[in-house]
Amino acid sequence: MDEMLQASIYLKGILPLMEDLVEYDQEAATAVAGENLVLQLEVRDGPVAHLEIGEGKVRHCVGRHPRPDVRLTFKTPAQLNRLFAGEDVRPGIRKGFTHLGFLTKRFPILAERLSYYMEGQGGSATGPEADLFLVKLGLHAMLGGMAAVAGDDPSLVDVAAATPPGTLLVKVLPDGPHGTFAKVPGNGSFDFVATFGRPVALANAVMEFGSLDVARRLIDGQLSAVVAIGTGEMHIRGYLPLIDKVNIFLGRLARVMGR
Repeated sequence: MDEMLQASIYLKGILPLMEDLVEYDQEAATAVAGENLVLQLEVRDGPVAHLEIGEGKVRHCVGRHPRPDVRLTFKTPAQLNRLFAGEDVRPGIRKGFTHLGFLTKRFPILAERLSYYMEGQGGSATGPEADLFLVKLGLHAMLGGMAAVAGDDPSLVDVAAATPPGTLLVKVLPDGPHGTFAKVPGNGSFDFVATFGRPVALANAVMEFGSLDVARRLIDGQLSAVVAIGTGEMHIRGYLPLIDKVNIFLGRLARVMGR
């Protein structure tokens, strides 16, 4: 297991789900109510991400914040991975002792509620609102995880380099959640980025789920993509060289996360 890659997936694919969580779950919303801070998580010589918390909302960003209020540091990627696995891990606190109340009392609530939906009984909830929320979690995690794999997996360096610049739009019909995975060139290099719920000006390829039910069954593992394409419940179209590489990143993400 590549611990550093898994840590990158957690910070880029799982941590962003806090945005969706506080919009849906009342306990999570209460945990961030009245808070105004930037919480940064960083692995030594590894990935970094931060959460901007304020006005009852959470915004996730990849990379370092210029002035974080709290810095949680992890000596190894394995230490961060154990935290996301639900173990009792105590990272270093480089900055933010005045926010210890949030770290010890409120942030654990966010982690517990996210685990409840990702791994616990919350994942089996049904109904229109639950379906929409759980599909959002699944799509958000998929897009962020793909960006982590494409950008940080040493075994896929050649695949990443051969991936053409462009944007994949992933959406649920008729008007469900959507997001993007893109390779963006710049300064003689390139980055892989994911967005969720933002306007999309141009898509070079499109992955469509026929309904929330189809997306939910695929995310839950009750329906395979091959079968869904065969039945017409899922469509993939557009620039084939980009789609081919996306399939590689998706497969690698599933293997790393044990799915």
